[in-house]
Amino acid sequence: MKPPLVIGIDPGIRGAHCALMPLSNQVVFIKNDVKPIEIKQWYDQLLLECDLRVIMIENVHSIQGVSAKSNFMFGYNTGTVNAIAALTGSMVDLVNPKKWQKHIGVTAKGSEIKKNVASICERLYPNVSVRGPRGGLLDGMSDALMVAHYASQHHLIQRPDRTQYAIQTNA
Repeated sequence: MKPPLVIGIDPGIRGAHCALMPLSNQVVFIKNDVKPIEIKQWYDQLLLECDLRVIMIENVHSIQGVSAKSNFMFGYNTGTVNAIAALTGSMVDLVNPKKWQKHIGVTAKGSEIKKNVASICERLYPNVSVRGPRGGLLDGMSDALMVAHYASQHHLIQRPDRTQYAIQTNA
């Protein structure tokens, strides 16, 4: 029997796909800035090794006050992410940012939300780095991990004895 897997996705241009594997205590990322074929190959490899239960994508929309070109690129990237997820044949679910953020306990408002999410992410997954080499926040990775965390809780991945899997990382 293959171990269960959930994937969380932040579809932004600086976003990422996060594979959360509860049984092996692994968290694996692939960023959205690679070629779509590379992301599809990443999924194909995961599907060989794991039982993909759900792909949860942050349900985003265009951003008011941003240029048409930027919104077009954001929409293009969101479409690409959704298409790749659909190609897996697995269940794809959407979650609004406020819903998953409330679930993990985000209390900040406005521009402080990203920092609050990262802080919660680092507390829940202390061995997973969501910062770049110079310490800057990689908010697409922290958001993707927290979407995957929400998906694992929302879809209640369970052991055969019906207890919920503990989700930790050793990455």
